[in-house]
Amino acid sequence: MKLQRLQPHQNDELARLIHTSLDTWHRTRLNSDRFGTAWEPFRTTVEVYESLDPGCCVVAMDDAGALIGSAFFHPRETHVGVGVVSVHPSAFGCGVGRALMEEIIRIAGDQPLRLVSSAMNLDSFSLYTRLGFVPQVTLQAVTLDVPADGLPGASTRMRAATIADVPAIADFELRLNGVRKEQDYRFFAENKTDGWRLAVIEKADGALAGFLAASTHASGPQLGQGVAEDEATMQALVHEMLDRHFRGKHVVWLLPVGCSGLVRQAYAWGTRNRETHLFSVLGEAPPMHGITLPTFLPESG
Repeated sequence: MKLQRLQPHQNDELARLIHTSLDTWHRTRLNSDRFGTAWEPFRTTVEVYESLDPGCCVVAMDDAGALIGSAFFHPRETHVGVGVVSVHPSAFGCGVGRALMEEIIRIAGDQPLRLVSSAMNLDSFSLYTRLGFVPQVTLQAVTLDVPADGLPGASTRMRAATIADVPAIADFELRLNGVRKEQDYRFFAENKTDGWRLAVIEKADGALAGFLAASTHASGPQLGQGVAEDEATMQALVHEMLDRHFRGKHVVWLLPVGCSGLVRQAYAWGTRNRETHLFSVLGEAPPMHGITLPTFLPESG
């Protein structure tokens, strides 16, 4: 096995690998075919990560030069986020995932690492906890088929964020959660592919009360990243984002299970649970005071 950085000519091979890894695990362990047979939608994952953090993907190759594993990472001001980690089914249980993670830990040096992983995948859970990651928050992935005529009662407090809002958004998250990811929010606000939405809600004095990003990519509409001072603000952001941008769409997002009011409201809208996840940290884990919605795309902690 050889580790190296992803090369541009490997992008489609990596998209196939990510699809095969996820599809095989969900079919064999959860009896679910939700990823279907098409690998092409996973081009979006590779393209997004490579656009956001060029060159920040470690791949594992077998002796024949085929990809058997991959792991994205996201260097940020306060930490390193770990993105999608995938292993080819032919290499399950062969130490590929551990080798990839040990390389990212080496790259991160003294910086903390942060990731979101499936709580239902005991293989990945064991890998991360053996490496020293400590779960901080339990999350439920929920899905919703947003009605074509929208969700009734959406507020009008939300406005679209601009590039000028980005430093304040990053500082807001730093104040509440102790992490800073200005690169992510600049990427969303620039919206060069028209696949992103970024919105804010402000208080009467103009200070931020919360923000929420969303991916409108056809490969998988989803909400996140987002942080708010309280559940009511996050509920208003989710409500308005769904009503404004996702009418008639199937949407997924992550909810902290401890936010009981937000969870109850999601059920009232008609959400269904898809999977449970854990947000985990290796190294320093600042207290999280805000209501935080992580995301699968991009998973930057």
